[in-house]
Amino acid sequence: MKQLNNVTKFIFLLIVLPIIATSCDPAKEFETELSDIELQLAHVDSLENLFDGIDFDSLTIMVDHVKANEAEIKNLYTPDTLNEEFGKWMNDCKSIRKSLGNVGKDQGVYGDELNAVKHQFLDLKDDISNGVLKKDQVTEYLSIEKAALDKVSLSFGSFYSMVSAERYRYYVVVPKVDSFIEELKANNDQLD
Repeated sequence: MKQLNNVTKFIFLLIVLPIIATSCDPAKEFETELSDIELQLAHVDSLENLFDGIDFDSLTIMVDHVKANEAEIKNLYTPDTLNEEFGKWMNDCKSIRKSLGNVGKDQGVYGDELNAVKHQFLDLKDDISNGVLKKDQVTEYLSIEKAALDKVSLSFGSFYSMVSAERYRYYVVVPKVDSFIEELKANNDQLD
């Protein structure tokens, strides 16, 4: 009888202990929140991939090229009548110069922001997994971090769109300005 009692206790412990251990496991308790964090981290990774795909050095070279062309135009072109098409090209070049003029600063800002948001989510994930936070804290902090990511995502998305548009504008307009400058140089050489 004593042996049966010990077997019953043993079976009881085999059943109850895993249930107790599972109920205390933060990963199980906050499974939904941890899954949400993984989704947010995937979103950060996709933004970082876009960021890493931007050739910031190339953008700086584009701005320098536009500035050099503007200087050449000032030296070579004294219009008696405004060439409307050329005026549009120069306005496009001005847009490139102004939009991409602070690209080095933008690179630092967006790189830092993406890195900060990513690490906030990683830290929150660790805190949840280690049972450091209570339910209301998890809800609050997750909400704050998601709002921060939304803000960075919106801002970076606008920046990425602008960079794409200005890069396209550069490849369409600047070769025309380059050709125009070459024509001006050829005409000036004939006058000399």
